[in-house]
Amino acid sequence: MEEKETINMLSSLKHKIFPRPFERLGVNGKNLIGAEIGVYKGEHAESLLEKLSVKKLYLIDPYDFYDEYYEGKKHYGVDQDTLGSAEKEAQKRLKKYSDKTTWVKKMSADALRDIPDNLDFVYIDGNHQYEFIAKDIKNYYPKIKSGGVLGGHDMYNGFCSEHSGVVQAVAEFVVRNNLQLYVELPDWWVIKGEKFAGKIKNC
Repeated sequence: MEEKETINMLSSLKHKIFPRPFERLGVNGKNLIGAEIGVYKGEHAESLLEKLSVKKLYLIDPYDFYDEYYEGKKHYGVDQDTLGSAEKEAQKRLKKYSDKTTWVKKMSADALRDIPDNLDFVYIDGNHQYEFIAKDIKNYYPKIKSGGVLGGHDMYNGFCSEHSGVVQAVAEFVVRNNLQLYVELPDWWVIKGEKFAGKIKNC
């Protein structure tokens, strides 16, 4: 078995056994209000709703291709489900949480007016290209209250080079704002207002 296949298999197995690090280690509290950018099949949204005390979760995903969505064009309908079938699966999977979820079928930049301020958390897993992840971080960090958590998925480079934009955008943001960065692959997160303590904290 190739190294990349082994890593993907182990990552998938970890997700099936444990919640993602973001909700397992990063977010605490009750009656939380948060948002997820990039819902796809709704698997991580379901985990957030199951593992956290969520009052309202805003689900942001246009479920549509656009010219700059190179990663999506490469995978969806090729080696992953089409966006149409993923949307149907997400709607079905999350139907039991309809009282706690609000769907925002828009690009994340266009959804800003639909999302309230003073959020407890935002999880970013949309377009992984540098310019898009950097814009999502810039746009949604102000939406989080002091002590709230901003984070996301796919803190990879190396074998998964199409996610290197995440690493670059996150690194630039935390350095520019002197924030403490937490990492447990595949997730990263920062706590709003928590300044850099001298090292990246691998959990």
